[in-house]
Amino acid sequence: MATHTLVSQSPITSQSYWQRAAAVGGLGLVGIFGLWLQPIPAEVIKALPAAPELAPWMLKALLLINPLVLLLIATLTGAALAHRVGLGSVLAGTAPAQRQSEPFIIAILGGLILGAALGWLDQLLLPWLPDAWQQITRQRPMDGTNLMAAMLYGGLSEEIMLRWGLMSLLAWLMLRWLAMPIRTAMPVAIALNAFVFGAAHLPAITLYIEPTAALFGRTLLINGLAGAAYGWLFWRYHLEAAMAAHAASHIGMFAIYLMLG
Repeated sequence: MATHTLVSQSPITSQSYWQRAAAVGGLGLVGIFGLWLQPIPAEVIKALPAAPELAPWMLKALLLINPLVLLLIATLTGAALAHRVGLGSVLAGTAPAQRQSEPFIIAILGGLILGAALGWLDQLLLPWLPDAWQQITRQRPMDGTNLMAAMLYGGLSEEIMLRWGLMSLLAWLMLRWLAMPIRTAMPVAIALNAFVFGAAHLPAITLYIEPTAALFGRTLLINGLAGAAYGWLFWRYHLEAAMAAHAASHIGMFAIYLMLG
């Protein structure tokens, strides 16, 4: 586990800043492709007055601008700060590339179990959620394309945005400006990052129904628990372990939804 207590005590990296950014950012672009695979929700089309006048590919391109900008900012931020707070990436050359099977085995198995547990929890909470949300849940598309899109965008792009970019920044601020010890700073950064990860899923809900306190709580709880797990794996191992767990958790949730839905 990372033991660096000062920002100036960053480990020697095998790649330059731009090499680190290019390696991680390129993987993030693969994740953005996951969004391209998904059909545009009817609710999104209704919310955009000019949508009917645009070809589907043009509308998708416009909708990708925001995540692309966020991905760019997170990529550059993580390339500058992650290794300075002891957070590494195999691709970026800031985590050892040898003997990497154990972290990935732990991440994938843990992600599958986590996804199944969260899927079960989601189904358990369903009776307390609005009828409109229950209807949306029953009509949730359950096919390989949607699963692949979730694994790519969630497992790659979201991990770069939330863990590589935001969590690195939060940890750096805790260490550099608040002078926290590493064993305090990192759990706080993980917790704050998990909360943001959960809250980031709330705006999409408002496209479908009028949200309630129960629905807000459900979204923050499920995604916050997932975000905390991914953040811990990023700290304990590296970014790629968090990515593997995130992608695997979608498989676990998908399996539970198929069985219980």
